[in-house]
Amino acid sequence: MRDKMKHPSRYLILLPILCTPISAQNQEPPPPAPVPQPAAPAAQPAVAADASSPRPPQLFGMEIPLLDPASDTVSYNGGVFDVGNNAVVRARFEKYLQQNPDESSDARKYRNKLEELVRATQRNARSGKAVGGENMVKIGHGLYEMNEYPPDGGQAGALASAMASALAVQFDNRKRDRENDKLQKEIDDLVAHTNRLTNLNTGRGGRTPSASSRGNGKGKTSGGNAVNTHSVRISHNTKTIAGHEAAQVKNDAESSAALALSKVNYQSMLVSLLLSRRFDHALIGANSYRHIFRDGDTSLKLEKDSKADKLFRNAAGMPPTVNSIASAAATARREVDQHMEAVNNLLEQNKLADATQHLIEAVAIGEYMSSVSTFPAEKRRRIAEYWNLRRRVLTSINARDYGTAEEIAGRMKSLDKDFDDAMIMSYCAAKKQQSDLALRNAVKALQEGNDDDFNRFITEAGSIWPRNPKLAEGRKKLETIDSQDPVREEFKTLISRREFRTIFNEQSRFEVVAIDPELKELYRDAITLISTIDGMLEQLDVAAQQDKVMGPCMAYEMLLEKKAEDERYASDPLFMDALNRYALAGRDFVEALEQAAEAEKRDEPGAALACYYRAQCFYPGSRLAKEGAERVSQLILRAQF
Repeated sequence: MRDKMKHPSRYLILLPILCTPISAQNQEPPPPAPVPQPAAPAAQPAVAADASSPRPPQLFGMEIPLLDPASDTVSYNGGVFDVGNNAVVRARFEKYLQQNPDESSDARKYRNKLEELVRATQRNARSGKAVGGENMVKIGHGLYEMNEYPPDGGQAGALASAMASALAVQFDNRKRDRENDKLQKEIDDLVAHTNRLTNLNTGRGGRTPSASSRGNGKGKTSGGNAVNTHSVRISHNTKTIAGHEAAQVKNDAESSAALALSKVNYQSMLVSLLLSRRFDHALIGANSYRHIFRDGDTSLKLEKDSKADKLFRNAAGMPPTVNSIASAAATARREVDQHMEAVNNLLEQNKLADATQHLIEAVAIGEYMSSVSTFPAEKRRRIAEYWNLRRRVLTSINARDYGTAEEIAGRMKSLDKDFDDAMIMSYCAAKKQQSDLALRNAVKALQEGNDDDFNRFITEAGSIWPRNPKLAEGRKKLETIDSQDPVREEFKTLISRREFRTIFNEQSRFEVVAIDPELKELYRDAITLISTIDGMLEQLDVAAQQDKVMGPCMAYEMLLEKKAEDERYASDPLFMDALNRYALAGRDFVEALEQAAEAEKRDEPGAALACYYRAQCFYPGSRLAKEGAERVSQLILRAQF
């Protein structure tokens, strides 16, 4: 039992509104977008809990999600979640808005029965009737009837089964109590009988033997048999009493263990119902607790001084009890009903922003409450229209589409005259001005011929407002300028001549051509090619210096292979100079390879094989010599066969 309570989370159902914190979604943080008031702000990274700040309330070692109406956020396990812009909450709220209220006869019967059971358990908790009373039977039947309603999700049946199991344990315990009473009566009778026999053995309470009986052997024999008979009966009674007492201890232990386990299971069900927002069910179960378990102990079975026990005590300021669950469920029910009352009043005043926010909180807290599920479809449609606009304006701001954001904010203002769009309009206007200012600086840099500043400012303008219409105008002007730009024409000429080294040496001057989409890739390829060649030549020089015999051979072979892979390498003068230099340094190896190639052309495989072997003597790691020798050897073998 204690092991189960060390990990109570296995019995709990987390609130469905919670999800991975926003900061863990591996998304680029959106700009600090302003938002409609009082709607929630755009999704921001989750704020880690300050170590110095007080820990939020926790239950059974699990933090209780708390809604902060001032910022429209829910705090949970060190993370802060935006209720209005969180993906999971948004999806559930949008699903709720698209559903029609269930006003069928079955739904009305279900809600009426649920409210009836809540009232019945409240009266039952005050009546104090015996376990298994008539009210409990009615409550159990009512829960099983509610279980047949599909939207209940089997919660009523689970609660009824938990109550039935708890009551069965109580009846079993009472049966064992009656058995113990019967055993106790038998023990008392056996003790009294044993005492009488003991008195007879000691000469108290019985007739004393006569002198004639004591004087002959026959009398002594008769008296001894009587004493022996009493001793056997006393021994038998003593063993029987010990067996009855052991049975009593066993019954008491079984009753205590069954009662403790029954309480744990029942309390786990109550906590599960509370955290899954089935507040009506949790209230019914909590109110019935004292009627089922009549020992007066309503404390939650947590291990003493455990982490869960300390956290619960620190949060609530009192020992954890079933009454705490009942109080939390009753408070949540009242809170949801107040939110829905506010929603209806605000819709009558056409205040869609405030009504939407209250409905979000009501759905997040009490999605299964009757006041939420019966919210009329027409009112849902009105809020859904406003909600879609609100979601679109947040998406537009996060996407930096400020023109669309201003347009949507205007439509929201037309639906709700009290909607405050000042923050949206001011923020969008500021971002537009920043983009225009960056564009002006880019034009100025282009006129001055400062390519670095031009690229920086034009990139800044596009990143601030990607859909700035002036960007398209500037692009057209830039194309006109580029068509007359002598640098652009010079770059094309150098590319056609394959003078990549010249472009690399003057890359700062030719960098401006990267603005042209057609020349951008050519510019990058030229710079990458020369950078690769320079890096490779530097490494080969180091290797050639370390081994003056095989180093040049290895460098020559590598350069030769690169030249065969990409003909652009041959157009670089430094590359060709290095190739000739290494060919001269390893002339014996180079001559052997050239002679082998000429012998292959003359169809002299024997001579070619000898030359390849000779080349391997100068550079054993030569791949060209190895492949050539294998190729010629195959020709020779095929000729033999």
